[in-house]
Amino acid sequence: MRKTVDQAIPVEKPSRRYGGLSVAQRRAERRARLLAAGLQLFGTAGFLKTSIPMICNVSGVTARHFYEEFSSREALLRSILDEIAQKAHDIVRDSLRATELPVYERMLASNRAYYAYFTEDPRRARIYALESLGVSPELEQHRRELRERSIRQLTRATEVLEPTGVLHDLDSRLISIGLGSAAVAILAEWILATNKPTVEKMAEMLTVFWTRTLRLD
Repeated sequence: MRKTVDQAIPVEKPSRRYGGLSVAQRRAERRARLLAAGLQLFGTAGFLKTSIPMICNVSGVTARHFYEEFSSREALLRSILDEIAQKAHDIVRDSLRATELPVYERMLASNRAYYAYFTEDPRRARIYALESLGVSPELEQHRRELRERSIRQLTRATEVLEPTGVLHDLDSRLISIGLGSAAVAILAEWILATNKPTVEKMAEMLTVFWTRTLRLD
C-alpha cells in the first residue's frame, strides 16, 4: 500500500509545557535549585550534617526529582565541587595570561583573584577546602584528578615565569605541588581563623612563596 504524505513524513509533537516551561526547562530549573541548595547546606551546615530531605526542603524539589538528577548526596557535592574548581582554574589561568604585566604583578593579580573568588562566598571556600575532603575513596580520586589539572597548570606557569634557569636541576612538578598546597592551606586558615587574614595579605604571602621559590625577587 502506498504511504500518504502524512504517513511518510513523521510529525514531531511539541514537548509538553507546564507553567510556560518545557519538560527540559523544568528539569534544568530543578537541577539549578538543587545545586543552589547543596551549596547553601554543604557550605554552612556541612556535608555530613546535610540529608537529602533537607536538600529537598530547601530546594523545593521532591525526592523523586532529586534522584532523577543525582544518584546521591555525594554526586551533588561532586557537581558543586566541579563548578567551583573550574571557576578557580579559569580565574588563575586568565590572570597568568595577562602578559602585559610584569611577572610579579601577574602572580599577585592571579593570587588576589583566586582568594577574592573564594572569600566573596565563604560557602565555596568551605566546600572546596574542607567539606569535600575524606568523603569517600571515589571522591578522593576525583579530587586527585582536579588537583592534577591544577598541578599541570602551575607547572607550565613556573616554567614560563622562571626564565633564568636556576631551577633546571629541580622538579618543577614538585614545586607546583608545594605552591598549590600552600594556596589551599592559606585558604583553610582563612576559613577557620577567628581573625581572618585579608585577601591582600593572603595574596601577598602566596606571591612571596612564588617569587622566592622561583628566585624572581
